[in-house]
Amino acid sequence: MKILIIPDAHNNPCAHKYFKRKKTIKCIKKAIDENPCDLIVFLGDTVHGPDFPKDCKSYEKCQRDILDLTGNTPFALVFGNHDDECIKTKEEILSVVDSYPNSLTQGRNFVLDMKGETLLFIDSGSYYEGEGSFYDTVKEDTIAWAKEQIEGKKAILFQHIIMPDIMDYIEILPKGERFKEGVSYTGVLGERPCPPNINTGELETLAPYLKAAVFGHDHASSFELDVKGVKFIQCPGAGFNSYEKKKQAEYKILDTQTLKTKTVTYR
Repeated sequence: MKILIIPDAHNNPCAHKYFKRKKTIKCIKKAIDENPCDLIVFLGDTVHGPDFPKDCKSYEKCQRDILDLTGNTPFALVFGNHDDECIKTKEEILSVVDSYPNSLTQGRNFVLDMKGETLLFIDSGSYYEGEGSFYDTVKEDTIAWAKEQIEGKKAILFQHIIMPDIMDYIEILPKGERFKEGVSYTGVLGERPCPPNINTGELETLAPYLKAAVFGHDHASSFELDVKGVKFIQCPGAGFNSYEKKKQAEYKILDTQTLKTKTVTYR
């Protein structure tokens, strides 16, 4: 089974970002048209919510601009931290997603059994309410639910924000960051990972039932490594609206049988 992963499109209506928006949609269309897959996964921040403080119609248009590109290919979607920073609730956003006959999305947290694979989708939240972390955590009840769903299997997890366990492998330097000496990885650590600062035990609980975990959120990074027996796959941003200096859109295609990825790039 092959999955095309599209994280962080950050589609928005801002006039001064018109060409970046147009370029983002053009490149996503190319990625879908030129790389036929069994499933498309939108890995969060499909729309840049903060640009829609009061305008529901424009939000929905930007949402549909992206989802319309899927054609007849099945797709599934998880939330990022920016999707619902707007006038629309997650339930209202999902109602648009549910209007597509090729959507396999089943709420904020769900499991798909597809072509012999178990695919776990978790909403990693937005911002933490309280002290101790900036980004939200995956709560204990969600972790318990996920364990119940995949126990005894080997699933692939999709969520927007990477688990805090990644920081055990990162060395923070005065002028940046790098993987610690001896860590075996492929790809690029283009920026410091931004997980929650509080570890709720998601990986510790789910690791026996996961073979891979796929993340977005950190747009400049595109690395892969084994973390406590689970292959972490960090995907770069697919849109041009996220970072001002972004020169290209990248997408990963995951072969679920081999867990190998192919990166396709468009400018």
